Amino acid sequence: MRGDVAGGLSPKHSLMAALDSLVIYRKQLGDVLLLQPALEWLAQRGSVGVATRPAFADLLALMPGNIALAPGAFPRARHVYCLETRRGAIAYAASAIGARRHLLKSRERGSRWHHLVFSEISVTPGRDMYRAALFHAMLDGRPEDFRPPRLESPPADWLPAGLPADYGVIHPTAAWEHKTWSAGKWCAALQERGGDLPWVVTAGPAPWEQALAGQLAACLGGRAINLAGRTNLRQYLAVLANARLVLCVDGSASHLAAAFGKPTLTLFGPTNPIHWHCPGPATIRLAAQDFCAEARPPVDAIPVAAVGAAIDRLLAVAHG
Repeated sequence: MRGDVAGGLSPKHSLMAALDSLVIYRKQLGDVLLLQPALEWLAQRGSVGVATRPAFADLLALMPGNIALAPGAFPRARHVYCLETRRGAIAYAASAIGARRHLLKSRERGSRWHHLVFSEISVTPGRDMYRAALFHAMLDGRPEDFRPPRLESPPADWLPAGLPADYGVIHPTAAWEHKTWSAGKWCAALQERGGDLPWVVTAGPAPWEQALAGQLAACLGGRAINLAGRTNLRQYLAVLANARLVLCVDGSASHLAAAFGKPTLTLFGPTNPIHWHCPGPATIRLAAQDFCAEARPPVDAIPVAAVGAAIDRLLAVAHG
């Protein structure tokens, strides 16, 4: 799920035609998913290319509208919207010869030479905004038109073979280890909950992620199906899209599951839930800061009893 700036051109776009909008954003999977409302807004005005990690082409394919991976070099576009200030992103924007280039920021910082590359530089303060709503506003979307990120269902053949028809997902890891809750606490919270519902355990390929997922799967015993480190992006998306409910920490699984309309519980530690969670009846969040006076508390500050009660609420939604 990790890579460099986009390469190749999706079949959604013609090789000859210039893009109407080119958006440059090369962050993590969940971050790119949060662009979806803004990209859909742009797609109402024409074709949209996204310069991001090449592996994310399958994610873009599930976004409604004419949205696809941008070419890896010398893109042709009418408008370029750059949402980051790293040199590689700036150089890529500069390579779009003839485009009107926009640098979009949430904070007042940058270099004077940015004015040599960009036609317009704008700052949209977003200290207390959900990031998907902030991106939508940065691209001139009206607040009343914002809707949370959404994805279309993946093709059936993306789903790994052999999974039961009905299952829940636990994704206990994220890009940063300090965002995780311990396997023992997950197991304690799940004890006697969900009946005979199987739990598919997913995680990234890092050794520490597989170790944590393995501990959780071992603790759950016969109720667990451990797919940690064994899925590609297509399979990961399909596993989430077909789950009855998803339990996770702040990371890509939280954003993706909610975008597929799945009842989702997300645990937050040192990160700000206002930025990374869109509240709703089927998207529950528990934040360590609500149980601990530390400025940036660990996820383990969330009590097992609170998580168990949230799982009960989510199971009721999933069964409803």
